[in-house]
Amino acid sequence: MKKRCLVSFVLSLLLLVGLLAGCAGNPPATGGANGAAAGMDIQPGARGSDGAAASGSQSGSGGRDGAAASGSQPGSGGSAVSDASGSQHGAGEPNPAANAGSRHTAGGNAASQGSGEQAAGTPGRPGDKQTTYPIAVTDGAGRAVTIQAEPTRVISVAPSNTELMFALGKGGLLVGRSDWDDYPPEAGEIESIGGFYPPDYEKIIALEPDLILLTGGSVEARERLENAYGLTTLVLDPANFAELYDGILMLGRVVNAQEAAERLVAEMQREVRAIEEKAATAATRPVVFYEVWYDPIITAGPGSFIDDMIRIAGGTNAAAFAGEPWPAISLEELVAADPDIIVARSEGAAQEARQRAGWESITAVREGRVLGLPDENIVVRPGPRLIQGLRWFARHIHPELFGR
Repeated sequence: MKKRCLVSFVLSLLLLVGLLAGCAGNPPATGGANGAAAGMDIQPGARGSDGAAASGSQSGSGGRDGAAASGSQPGSGGSAVSDASGSQHGAGEPNPAANAGSRHTAGGNAASQGSGEQAAGTPGRPGDKQTTYPIAVTDGAGRAVTIQAEPTRVISVAPSNTELMFALGKGGLLVGRSDWDDYPPEAGEIESIGGFYPPDYEKIIALEPDLILLTGGSVEARERLENAYGLTTLVLDPANFAELYDGILMLGRVVNAQEAAERLVAEMQREVRAIEEKAATAATRPVVFYEVWYDPIITAGPGSFIDDMIRIAGGTNAAAFAGEPWPAISLEELVAADPDIIVARSEGAAQEARQRAGWESITAVREGRVLGLPDENIVVRPGPRLIQGLRWFARHIHPELFGR
């Protein structure tokens, strides 16, 4: 219990660091927390997990197995959509407080298929499949949500959701975004509604959105937006690649970009499958440790995208024993795992790890394989850029196969 409370305290502290860093317009100091950088999507406490560090990766998934088949068709987990005709699967009773036409219940998952051959992020074109409204979807929080009409004014309260909207060619629908939404660069031109702890409710109301995209950890904000203001919200909260595919397809249906979503999912699946198949030919599976924070030592365990990427890229997660997405482990457990590779959120954090007392006996430290990510967002924001993160892991876990 004390250990869990300490982890929660550290994660809350890292969130504060991220907020201050975002206000200053600078990245956090070298020793800063994972997720403290503006725009991360790690939601502490999402799905009952201890949270990762900071201002947001929705990777925290409450012990979910992150080793879902990377090349599988959508439908194996996460968000789901109704059929194209808009028939409602699992839609519940109307919410009397809502006047925006959404209906919410705890819902089951309806699977959809992803296919297509065009490049990722290609906008919808004349002749593409059109969504027929109203449409019912099961969102990432397991709720049945009915979208009564095609959204025209969307607010995204998470960097990953903003990236997805642009990847689907629907960035022009965005009228609001969070302080941390910094990719693509065009996102900076959209009016900010603050963070999500909490957002600026008055500004949200003034922007008159017909849809608000949230993440799994934003329960309080979601309930207030729906119950107090009658707004329609949709949660995207994937824990692994299979669930991300489902979430993309769901969002494509909701914003009338079905074929763009299918093309994006198909392209991501092809890349993931190619990397996984090539990595499977490796003679060894190096043990990889990902440092989220160092005091206490927090890492990425099963149920996180990082665990998924390490496995797909041909490695073995040093924290595979942990049984949860963002576990705190002891120095003794880290030394016993003896990782061949240590990955930190930045080069500065990697430099600190190389010099940390008690780590000198670890193989990765002794042999000079403590590595810093070029941009932590490519492994913690659940969106199209996770493919960049997967490529990075593949090149550094198996340079003999993928080069540097």
